[in-house]
Amino acid sequence: MRRIWDSPRQQAMLMVLTVLAAFALGAALNHWIAPSKQNLTAQTSAPAIPTTPEGALQVAERLQDAFAWVAKKVEPSAVTIMAPRPLPSRLRFRFPPMPSPEPFPDPFEEFFRRFFERGIPSPPEEEGEGPQVPQLRPRGSGVIVSPDGYILTNRHVVEGVNSVTVALWNGKRFEAKVVGSDELTDIAVLKVEPGDVKLLTAALGDSDKVRVGDWAIAVGNPFGLRQTMTVGIISAIGRNPREVSEVNVPVSYTEFIQTDAAINMGNSGGPLCNIKGEVIGINTAILSPTGGSIGIGFAIPINTAKFVMEQLIKRGKVVRGWLGVELREVEEISDPSALGLKELQGAVIDRVLPDSPAEKAGLKSQDVIVQFNGVPIRNIAHLQSLVGRTPPGTTVPLKIIRDGKEMTVHVQIGERTEEVVAEAQRETEWRGMVIGELTPELRRQLGLPENVKGVVVLMARPGSPAAKAGIRQGDVITVLANQDITSVRDFVKVTQGIRENRSAPVTIRRESATMMLVIPPER
Repeated sequence: MRRIWDSPRQQAMLMVLTVLAAFALGAALNHWIAPSKQNLTAQTSAPAIPTTPEGALQVAERLQDAFAWVAKKVEPSAVTIMAPRPLPSRLRFRFPPMPSPEPFPDPFEEFFRRFFERGIPSPPEEEGEGPQVPQLRPRGSGVIVSPDGYILTNRHVVEGVNSVTVALWNGKRFEAKVVGSDELTDIAVLKVEPGDVKLLTAALGDSDKVRVGDWAIAVGNPFGLRQTMTVGIISAIGRNPREVSEVNVPVSYTEFIQTDAAINMGNSGGPLCNIKGEVIGINTAILSPTGGSIGIGFAIPINTAKFVMEQLIKRGKVVRGWLGVELREVEEISDPSALGLKELQGAVIDRVLPDSPAEKAGLKSQDVIVQFNGVPIRNIAHLQSLVGRTPPGTTVPLKIIRDGKEMTVHVQIGERTEEVVAEAQRETEWRGMVIGELTPELRRQLGLPENVKGVVVLMARPGSPAAKAGIRQGDVITVLANQDITSVRDFVKVTQGIRENRSAPVTIRRESATMMLVIPPER
């Protein structure tokens, strides 16, 4: 049987058909594959540049210009505060390797060591090379607030030093006098004599107008890096010192402004500013497990700092208003609605001190103070700050809630003195003995009759003048320096009149016996 493609002609036709079919298939495949190749080419080629956002860039540039303007305005008023450090012995300059159970050294140990070694001179190779001058060490920052040389800083920056040197932005240095300091707010005031040098001062703002979300700009001397500026926002206002007790700053008559602007060691005492270049706070502390900034820093409101500064300059001490109550936070009450509160606000009176402005005005335990002189109260620290800044003798309205009813009480503010503080705390310390009120419970424990008046010794510190005189825990002091003692307030008042270098006779009751001892002065 004959095959149909055996002839040469037929074979040629088959070849032509095969070529045509191949072209047709290639065209079909190219049509199908082309879109995918275009997509792949689009993905691998450079992206198209979008249209320039002129409006957004202009806003960003204006904000950038604002920060640069703030830097030029504030930095000349920010100062570095230095104090002499005694020159250590030769061996103290060396950092021998410390054994560590870890297989690898801690990189942060070397990092911080470099910061703190900076500026330390090399030790002398041989002894007897002559007297050496103590080196100045940066202790913190400050801000010039008046052209005649007053400077604000933190109390803990200048605490424990006899002399302070202030370095300006341009390197000029001045010896500074500590005008005064206030432990309750951690504020200190320095004074330099500028002479012919023109000091550039900072503009002070109004911290009562600060809002959460406002720009916050910190200027200072972190780790010895002078004129450093960091930027963030106001993270919170009205921070109660109890909330941030880990910062270990013993403030009680102020609140804190919280910011995420980087604050580190050396920033203490420097200014926290707003976008207008006005000082709204004095940087004072950070909350950090590492010792460096983690975005939680605190500043003392400038209104508080201004009040303290004016008092220290004018009087040499801070005179504060006094209400005469012990307070509790509303948040500590298990059921605030039982006090008639519809929302968490104000401060709850726990105890009204006898013969205090609060008692005279008719305030009672369980009253909730929600406004002071028209200002809504956030917490205890806020109320204490407002009361403390009120001049003694001023009469102010207090809005309170009592048994669910709102009412207004007018109070004449008193003066916070050591006597009233001791009475409020119900204890004080003098020459090594801690004295407390003779409460009914202590009277029962000591077996004292009702006619025995005095104060009780809660503790006599070993080696103290009181202990050397024979004072013991549980003794009841009835007479001190020939004056009858019936309360801690009496005790404080009498001790203030005893000279530091004089002995003081004291009459005590111990069990059923009465004896007289003599307490020597501090040595």
